[in-house]
Amino acid sequence: MKKIVYFSQILTLLFVIFMMSSCAIGGSKEFPNRNIKIIVPFDAGGGVDICCRTIADVAGNGYFSNHSLVIENVPGGGAIIGQTRVANSKADGYTLLASSSSIITNPIFNKTSFTSDSFQPIAMFCFDPQMLVVPKDSPYKNLKDFVESAKEKSLRMSTPGHTTAPHIAALEMESKMNVHFDYLHNNSANEQFQQLMGNHVDCALVSVGEGTALVEDGIIHALGIMGEEEMEEVPGVPTFSEYGYDLVNGAFRGISVSKDTPHEIVDFLQFEFEKILTSNQFIQSMKNANMPFAYKNAEDFQKVIDSYKETVLMLANQLQ
Repeated sequence: MKKIVYFSQILTLLFVIFMMSSCAIGGSKEFPNRNIKIIVPFDAGGGVDICCRTIADVAGNGYFSNHSLVIENVPGGGAIIGQTRVANSKADGYTLLASSSSIITNPIFNKTSFTSDSFQPIAMFCFDPQMLVVPKDSPYKNLKDFVESAKEKSLRMSTPGHTTAPHIAALEMESKMNVHFDYLHNNSANEQFQQLMGNHVDCALVSVGEGTALVEDGIIHALGIMGEEEMEEVPGVPTFSEYGYDLVNGAFRGISVSKDTPHEIVDFLQFEFEKILTSNQFIQSMKNANMPFAYKNAEDFQKVIDSYKETVLMLANQLQ
């Protein structure tokens, strides 16, 4: 009798283990069983928003088990509100973050409930290098002349705001190139362009995506880009490295998820986003929107994040 009871208990235990395993496997296989949300921590119409809506359009063609990517704009606090929403969300893969350099700068320079390590990368889809621009009738016709002048005297540099990516890039220029700037901080890139067109400043750093149209129309003049190579969006504009300056800096854009998301869900997201972000449809759509395409998988995206964080921490004392 005791043997029968003991055998029955073993069977019951094995059944429970089997059911738990089946549920776990079934749960991962069933992801996603509803739409996935991408939180864009900025207003609609900006570069990050445009890119994410492009992704969502492409994703409607049979990806994610025929479920949709839904874009939700959660602006405010320099992206802190939206980033906090994702950091505090359930780690089930259904709430993603549109990541930018602000996931680095916000925790460093502001009081937040998250750090950059609160998120794990899925993929990067855009790297928009900083571009040094001057008024169209500026005396500086190339980067060499500009640098020589900025070494002798401080030039007026316009930025879209304190601790923004262009401000950090300008500080890196000062650190690595021995140039000097007096900063005029604003609230947007549009204000930078107004100051350039009105000859109120000597120069500005803007992303290639933001400045291409004005450069093409001859309204402002581009001296150099902080990219690894020249870009077809601004043909003939040299990189800083061509002048001997090892300086690569720009706005990265990608997709991240809560760090506690189960690895099998993260693997699925990485697999699906790779297919979307390397598709001809997405690449052409980015080109049509004047958004520089640059795909990196999760591992390489993490390297970009780590490198940018190292740069920001190096310049932190100057940014306080």
